[in-house]
Amino acid sequence: MSTMNSGLHCTISAEVLHQLVDFNLGRDTKVKEFGLLQGGLFNTTYRIQLEHATYTDVILRLAPERGEMAAGTAKDPLFSFERTMMAAEPIVYEYYRKAGIPAPNIIACDDSGSIIPRTYMFMEFIPSKQLDHAAISDMDKERLYHQLGAYTAIMHQIEGASFGWPQGDGTIKGSNQWSEVLHSFAEETALKAAQADYMTGMGEEIAAIFIKNKDLFDQVTRPVLVHNDLWEANVLVHQENGEQNIAAIIDGDRSMFADREFEAILSTESVDFHEGYDCPLDSSAEGQARRLAYRILSSYFNAYVHEHQVNQPEDGQKFRQRTLDLLEQWKQLGYN
Repeated sequence: MSTMNSGLHCTISAEVLHQLVDFNLGRDTKVKEFGLLQGGLFNTTYRIQLEHATYTDVILRLAPERGEMAAGTAKDPLFSFERTMMAAEPIVYEYYRKAGIPAPNIIACDDSGSIIPRTYMFMEFIPSKQLDHAAISDMDKERLYHQLGAYTAIMHQIEGASFGWPQGDGTIKGSNQWSEVLHSFAEETALKAAQADYMTGMGEEIAAIFIKNKDLFDQVTRPVLVHNDLWEANVLVHQENGEQNIAAIIDGDRSMFADREFEAILSTESVDFHEGYDCPLDSSAEGQARRLAYRILSSYFNAYVHEHQVNQPEDGQKFRQRTLDLLEQWKQLGYN
């Protein structure tokens, strides 16, 4: 198998692709043509044109290979939530649909490993552009950001039974205490970074924030669904009755039940987004401190991932510097 872009992004042979189509979409289905889509560093994505099928234009997304190493061992390149996140995606989109948020239509999702040692899914292709497409005018963008704000507000009304990551069976893997979910995420990142001799000592310092200031984070008692990767490339836009509208919010596989303010897009400067979202951020000293801690954790996670998981060292360097700068700000607040 050839590998592209990163150690996780891994193409499949035409033979395997045909097998997956047969198994999931029926033996009468004929593959007319298919092509690898660029852009993903984590999942590997194909667009497939079909004949004699209910859906004639589909997307096949494959999660990284499960590999020889046991999940959770030192050599395992994936985070624990990354092993289950694609299987949980249909559950996330079901939440979206019930709440009226436009979502992709998943045709099949298989994490059995019976044909290929990877979780994969078939989705209906959505004719659309990504929100960062140059052809979208500034005026349309303002409207679309307003719409995105409104959809994000709806998403943040979807409550979970506890904090943590949704699983394929509808349960949530986490804790009733928000501080515990944050700490275990920080601790796992620190462990992976330590194994790679990356940013030595930094991970322990960051993980300690969530223990030393446990009460600060446990003031948050309402777990709501956050997308956790909400940026322009994950918002699809199409023309509808002569105007641009959001067609779907995609790549919901990193979603978790969290403090709504854990959603990074809330720190966007976009006035239109915040008008659509219409729910002010917690302006108390505690609210501001929590948001800073979330940014530290997110930045540290991204530094490690770009440097060691998806082989994007330039971005890794940016996130590394940002982490150090944010930690300085944290110390100035006077917290431990």
